[in-house]
Order: sequence, then structure tokens, then C-alpha cells
Amino acid sequence: MTYTLAKDFFVEDYIGDKEDVLRSIELLQMELDNFVNQHTDEDLQEAAPEVQNEVGYLLYTLGKSFYMIEDYATAAQYFETGLAFNLNTEDEFVIEMVKGYGLSLLNSGQGKEGIVLEAVYDDFSKYADFCMIMGLVYFEQNQFEQAVIEFAKATNERPDAIEGSNAFLSYYYAGQCREKQHRMDEAKEFYRKAGHYEPAKERLERIG
Repeated sequence: MTYTLAKDFFVEDYIGDKEDVLRSIELLQMELDNFVNQHTDEDLQEAAPEVQNEVGYLLYTLGKSFYMIEDYATAAQYFETGLAFNLNTEDEFVIEMVKGYGLSLLNSGQGKEGIVLEAVYDDFSKYADFCMIMGLVYFEQNQFEQAVIEFAKATNERPDAIEGSNAFLSYYYAGQCREKQHRMDEAKEFYRKAGHYEPAKERLERIG
């Protein structure tokens, strides 16, 4: 499946054009290099919590910047590196980094790699966005039953950062799963639940 999923996920954090983001990336990369050079005598993954938090936040900000210019593969690399540190899973930037990592993998054609997010499932499954992302990861694995379970979980959570993750988007992708399983009556029911979401309406028309 081809995704253009939540392209504006971080857009509210930055106002400007692509050139502005590229200049910001250059400055952030310099800041990261300086930070690493200041800690050359220690393993950052064994460093004090405040040090790990600082480098994790820098990597998150770089990943977010690449995401905003739709360089999803590079964004995924920065997010993955950031998540290797021992960070507080309740911190807002860590929550956003986990979601951004999953979205970056999906949008860069690496959705199957998102299965690694199972390792942090217990920490983030209370978020509709995360459940929907996991549903799409399972979809990429052809694990359609597990995918539908995750989409159902998403619809039981409160609204999240991605519009429709707890509603029409999850219903739409659940419908896609049922189509793959040739369970057309159930697919149509999910598409109807997606309401006015145009791709769902198109699928309904196509499968009758």
C-alpha cells in the first residue's frame, strides 16, 4: 500500500518554507556535532539521564525537520537513533518521536520495519495514533487479523494528534484488511463507518 499518511504531523511546530527548514537542519546538525564532541570520552547511551535526554531531543528535532520536508527515510534514521537512548516514555517529545518513527517508516516504504515498535507497545498503546500505526505495520506484514484488532483499539481511544486515527482512518484501513481477506460484507461495513472520508466512499462504490 502507498501512504501519504499524516504529512502535516509536525507542521504546527514550524512556520516557514523548505529553505527555512533546511537552514534549521544545518544548524541542528552543527549543534549535534558539537554536543557529541563535548562527550567524546563517554558512551552516550551510558551517560547521565539529562545527557541522554538532551541528545535524544536533538535527534528528535532533526528527525522532525526531515519529516517536514518529506525526507521520510532520513527522518526515520534520526528517530531510530534517538529512540536507542534511555528516555522517559511520558515525555511529550518521546511520544511524538515514536509516532514520527512509525509514520516515517510507513511513508518511506519501510513499513515492515515498524514491527520493532512491538518492543514499546505497552508504553504507547494508550494513544490512538500509535494503535493505528501498529495496525498499518501489521497490514504490511499481511497480519490482517492483528491489524484489525489494532484499528479497533484506535477507535476506542480519545482523539489524538492525527485527525481520524480514532475514527475514519482506522475504519478505512480496517476495511482494506477485510478486502484483502475477501470478506467484502465486513469491508463495506467498515467503509460505511468511515463516513464522509472520500477514499472509503470510493472503495464502497468500487466493490458495490
